Amino acid sequence: MRIGTLALLSLTWIGVSGAQTPTGSIAGIVCDPSGGGVPGARVQIVNGSTGLDRQATTSGQGGYAFAALLPGEYEVSVETNGFERMSRSAIVEAGTTTTTNFKLTIGEVKQSVNVDAATPQIQYDSHTIGGVVTREQIEGLPLNGRNFLELAKLEPGVQPPSPSNNNRVFVPILGAPGGNTGSGGRGTRVTVDGGSIMAVGSFGSQMGFSQELVQEFQVSAANFDLSTGTTDAGGGNV
Repeated sequence: MRIGTLALLSLTWIGVSGAQTPTGSIAGIVCDPSGGGVPGARVQIVNGSTGLDRQATTSGQGGYAFAALLPGEYEVSVETNGFERMSRSAIVEAGTTTTTNFKLTIGEVKQSVNVDAATPQIQYDSHTIGGVVTREQIEGLPLNGRNFLELAKLEPGVQPPSPSNNNRVFVPILGAPGGNTGSGGRGTRVTVDGGSIMAVGSFGSQMGFSQELVQEFQVSAANFDLSTGTTDAGGGNV
């Protein structure tokens, strides 16, 4: 069984909180050929892998949004009277919003138009510092000791993981809260599908996985999504 998402939180203090799976979102604007927003259009997203099917209606300005989506590929479609049905695929990554806009073509709904796929781009509406290691990178890169935590080094500022006693591993992240105070990555929190795998009271990741089990790996050094966990010092999604 493949593990869906991995997340690391750079913390200087580890608190107890409920497990929450890192998620992403899809949002955009549906407009007519002149660029005006189309209100009341039906927007549907479908994930072929999980079977998830959700629907929404565009606002008065033509906007729509789907939150709390598991990472993966979704088919997004729009239909409304007087316009051709339009669809496109969208890639969702943990902790990011994939902008998926539509410019409809006048015609009958029974006619359908497919447009280019949408992928997460620079997040202008977020101050998070971090990135996502994709499945393609995981499959194509060698790892020292086949430890999934080595993947964190693909993101800027992440130092090589260091093993410790009791099967613990520390992941130093430069620039993160507490990352430059000599902690050596002791406060970097590691979660698997939202569940912490940290050694209680002594810090460090205490569970290892081969990269074959990892679907996606998110790294954040600062301003992480608070839904992933809480801390009295700040931190980041990894």
